[in-house]
Amino acid sequence: MHDSRIDRFLSAIAEADGFEAMSDAKTVQLDDPEHLVVIEELHEVVGVGVAACHLHDDGSHHWAVETALSPGLRFAAFEDRLLGLAIDLTPHGDAISVWSRRHSLDAALGRAGFGIGRELAHYVVGLPFSGHVGDLPVRTFERRDANAILAVNRDAFAGHREAASLDEPELWRLLEQEGLGSEGFLIAERDGEIVGFCWTRTHRNRDGEIYRIAVSPGSQKRGLGRSLVLAGFGYLSECRDVHRGTLWVDSDNERAVALYEGLGMTQDLVNREFVQLTAPG
Repeated sequence: MHDSRIDRFLSAIAEADGFEAMSDAKTVQLDDPEHLVVIEELHEVVGVGVAACHLHDDGSHHWAVETALSPGLRFAAFEDRLLGLAIDLTPHGDAISVWSRRHSLDAALGRAGFGIGRELAHYVVGLPFSGHVGDLPVRTFERRDANAILAVNRDAFAGHREAASLDEPELWRLLEQEGLGSEGFLIAERDGEIVGFCWTRTHRNRDGEIYRIAVSPGSQKRGLGRSLVLAGFGYLSECRDVHRGTLWVDSDNERAVALYEGLGMTQDLVNREFVQLTAPG
């Protein structure tokens, strides 16, 4: 069990910034001291860094790093220090990327030889929708669904290192996270086969998020994605009393962006993935 002060620190950062301090894929790593660094001042946590290893079917792997830093310490010396300690959590020579939603961290990454490789846009919308919210038949996740869900996820996110690497241990860890249980994990089937899912969650600030949505390649371009979005936000509004829906999407995914904007969603944040501009020595 990790230090409860870390949870209090991350909650305080989320309250100050208006969004979660770290992704769920990183918070599930907080019990692993080998891939966690904590900076303290006067026995108070002021900075946290986490590194997560994502394994792929071809045997390759990639490290993803995130950091959280107290607002009053977001200047060059502290950003550089925390970033360096977090990067040192990864094996020398392995491929790594770092996610950033802070301009001060962006600058530190530039000094460390990183450049932007990918951008995720955060979209929001008021709930409930004023019009039709969809009538797609869905059911909730059951333990027997795990292998099929992982297969759909892997195929749907084949071009994305982190999302595609979801495996069964991580799936169960995520399902134990606050707000990410199976009740809001909606599954669509066709002829008894799982063809898509919409995994929802609620946040401490009472936002409701479509945490992950996936449609099997053979069922894409048939309106299933839109129906799953409507089902997810409908569930959050009706069953979780949520009044603002959110989700993240690749900024260059024009088809998905058009879908979300067509539903009245607007962008309010950007999360940037920085990659090493030169291979590590």
